[in-house]
Amino acid sequence: MEKLVLSGSGGKWLLFSNGVLGHTLYVLAAVKKLKEIYPDAFVTMVVDKGSAELVRANPLIDKVSIFDRKLDPLARQWELIREWRREKYDVSIHFRSGVRNELLAMLSGVKMRSGNNLKGSFQFLNRIFQDKKGVHVLENRSFFMSNVLGREVALSEPELHHDPEARKEVAASLKECGIEPGSYVVLHPAGKTSGGLKWSLEHWAGVAAKVAASRPVVVVCAPFEREKVREAISGQNIFHLEGSTAFLSELIAGCGWFMGNDSSPGHMAAIWQKPRVVVYSNGPDEFIKWSPLYPEQCRVVLKEEFVADGLDESLEWLFSM
Repeated sequence: MEKLVLSGSGGKWLLFSNGVLGHTLYVLAAVKKLKEIYPDAFVTMVVDKGSAELVRANPLIDKVSIFDRKLDPLARQWELIREWRREKYDVSIHFRSGVRNELLAMLSGVKMRSGNNLKGSFQFLNRIFQDKKGVHVLENRSFFMSNVLGREVALSEPELHHDPEARKEVAASLKECGIEPGSYVVLHPAGKTSGGLKWSLEHWAGVAAKVAASRPVVVVCAPFEREKVREAISGQNIFHLEGSTAFLSELIAGCGWFMGNDSSPGHMAAIWQKPRVVVYSNGPDEFIKWSPLYPEQCRVVLKEEFVADGLDESLEWLFSM
């Protein structure tokens, strides 16, 4: 394997994770390992706008670049190329696959561009590896980083860091709603990757009503889901709060329990080690990939079980926690 050639004692690293938030959460584990091996490394993380505030709260990340591959025009891309050329990065790590990211890294003069093979596609990488299938995303990230760094590494569970401004925003929102910190349940009833709007809202509406009889339920969702979620889930002691991903993270960090579909808020709840009930809907392969961290604090329910039998037993377990 080609040896890494780094400037200075730690080198300059450009990490691409401008895509699904759940994947970005696990990239944070790779950043932690990278900084353990190269304490003086300068790390820039490329994310989309939705993940930026959450990533900025991580003290191990020196700089955040925002790039949305679907929305940002050519002018923004040339701006990034000029910026990254000035930084003179040694290595780019492409956690988010895509020829556009690879091309920008090449045009920016990054010397060593590392990523996984895109079947049937021309790539602008000079270090291409094979993805590991049929394993948890954390094991896959460990395998990938071992290839990138040329040494065996095992990633620990990802960590989230508190954002002071987002904490203030959450505290103000809870106070306005008359909700005591730690007393509420966070519900995420949708989720793009789980097809939540297509099947789950009516089922979660019934669950929310049961829980709200004894404690506040705070409902969260993505902006494009809000209208339908608000229409489906409402009632006394049910609140809809919205904000940045940092706001969402702090809201989950301060809750007593979490319930929802398998998606990024559920993974945030796992990282914050919250007792939780999570509904999985995408089959055994996806469950292997995204099975919960800290499983002793999680009750897993399959979509078919949820639709047929509800969550009474799981909720009893959750509140016993």
